[in-house]
Amino acid sequence: MTALAPTLPRSRTLGGRLSWALQDTATITWRDMIRTARQPEMLFFAVIMGVFFLVLFNYVFGGAIGAGTGVDYIQYLVPGVLVITALQGAQQTGTGLATDLTEGVVSRFRSLPMNQTAVVAGRTIADSARNLAGAILVALVGMAMGFRFASLGGALAAIALTAAVGYGFSWMAAAIAAKVRSPEMVGMLTMFWLFPLMLASSAFAPIESMPGWLQPFAEHQPISVASDAVRALTSGAPAGSDVVYAVVWIIGMLLVFVPLSTRLYAKAS
Repeated sequence: MTALAPTLPRSRTLGGRLSWALQDTATITWRDMIRTARQPEMLFFAVIMGVFFLVLFNYVFGGAIGAGTGVDYIQYLVPGVLVITALQGAQQTGTGLATDLTEGVVSRFRSLPMNQTAVVAGRTIADSARNLAGAILVALVGMAMGFRFASLGGALAAIALTAAVGYGFSWMAAAIAAKVRSPEMVGMLTMFWLFPLMLASSAFAPIESMPGWLQPFAEHQPISVASDAVRALTSGAPAGSDVVYAVVWIIGMLLVFVPLSTRLYAKAS
């Protein structure tokens, strides 16, 4: 009798491992989305910060900026605030992961027969869904203030690109959280890089209004690139090169921070 060759269990084959990883990612995503539903203040905070920036810059600084640059400021401002809203959501990714690390949730995950990378991947996906909802709400508030999309297709593309930008930054925040493991320190470090990039960008004011020495940095940093791409999509202007440049930034961030955050998370106790 010819002996049959043993077959590997599904979880030990490449296809089996991928299948289980996707299932575990879906489970963690659902877990984090349920937690967001039970803690609506997380979404509220992301939206209220976007509304705060809209009101502050449009009604306090908008007259001076608009008059000095000759732009319809609300049309200029809303795309930048959409990007900033996504970055605020990415900040919550880092804080939430650091909280799980300090409260022992990750230790419980490690005791389960699950793909550990799925813990970070599921959180970033769930937070991207929350970013998407936050961007839609901020866009609605902007429309109530006078903002208008040039087309429905442009609106959908702009919201999708905003969510993609937030997803890229979520992995960066996850890497920071896996390294420092302290929610308070994650918040401090996030503000350390977020505020300089946010203020020295085209999110709130045209780069041409900035000092000459600052313009090269402001023009090419990711928040400006993303803001310009979203702005082109919302206005109906040709957006091909702007969108490509933003996508290159997103892909670059994922190539760097997905493996980095995965390795740092694997070393976290």
